[in-house]
This record gives sequence, structure tokens and C-alpha cells, in this order.
Amino acid sequence: PEKTMRPEAQVLGSNMGTIMRISADGKGAQVKRFVGRAGALPEIWSWGHRNPQGATWGPDGRLWLHEHGPQGGDEINIVRAGNNYGWPVITYGRNYVTGTRIGEGTEKPGMAQPLWHWTPSIAPSGMAFYDGDRFPDWRGQVFVGALAGRTLWRLQLDAAGNVLAREPVPEVQALGQRIRDVRQGPDGALYLLV
Repeated sequence: PEKTMRPEAQVLGSNMGTIMRISADGKGAQVKRFVGRAGALPEIWSWGHRNPQGATWGPDGRLWLHEHGPQGGDEINIVRAGNNYGWPVITYGRNYVTGTRIGEGTEKPGMAQPLWHWTPSIAPSGMAFYDGDRFPDWRGQVFVGALAGRTLWRLQLDAAGNVLAREPVPEVQALGQRIRDVRQGPDGALYLLV
């Protein structure tokens, strides 16, 4: 069924594979880029997403999102209004059964590249930026839980939000547990749901 639904992520008249903007009353809020565009749903903020799993507002005020790729190609994206994130035309993932390529490759003009991608897949779950005092060296870094990877990833970022380095947190990796969510508590600690 996934193969038959894949093309919907590239159709602006469908909500499949999209991030939508809604108003406080739950109705679709218009995104200027799509107003008046024939066949486009005006509430679409971005499209071309495969399987979003976690989202958080970054310290820069932008929406950060991660999504599952197929057999690799898990992505972190900074979601910008009107951007096409490429699924299923471009991806770093492969078909599950055959391992064959999906789409046209990993790049195409007019389609956004992920900020970061994991191949092989880690199956990302929760995501949180750290801004507490308990671990001052971690301030401004993003943490991503991993189901298949069974760890917590720490991504060190520069001021522009580019990934400078990434590593699993050794103490969490030693647990060998699927991490379902990660949150920062009011006490400055990181809390994990396993």
C-alpha cells in the first residue's frame, strides 16, 4: 500500500506527506505561497515528507522535524514555508524488500536537502533542544531518540543550525533500550521514555 500512496506526498491537493498550518480554532490557515494556486490546499506549509515522527521549536524560532526514511534516509529538516522536501522523488533510503533505489536519486532542483540524514536507519523518535544549566556543554544542542538505534543521539550545531558533529550518548547506548521520547525537565535534566 505504501508504494501506491507515495506519489500523494507530491500532490498539493492532498494532505498526505504535508505539514499543515492551522488556526487556533482548528481550521486550515492560509499559507501565502499557495493562495490562488490552482488545486493547492491553502493550509499546506510544506510537502514531500515521508513519515514525520518528532518536531520541536528550535532556539532560533524555527520548526525542526525528523522523519523515518525507508531502510535508511531518516531525516532532520528545518521546515520552511513552501518547501518541498522531496519524498518520494528524492531520498537517501531504499526499498525494504529489494534494497533498490527509490525515486530519482538524492538531489533534485527545487527540492530541499535534509539538514541531516541517517543511513542505515535509526528510526528517530522524540526530539528536544537542550537549554538547561545541568549540562552547560550541551546547551543549544539537539537530542534525538532512536528506536532501532536504541540510543539517544546528540547533535552539536553551529550558530546557523548546521550539524558539526553527532554521537550517541554512551550512558544511554549502554542501556540497549528503544528510546521513544526525550524531553528536558524544569530541573534541567533530560528525561527519556523507553
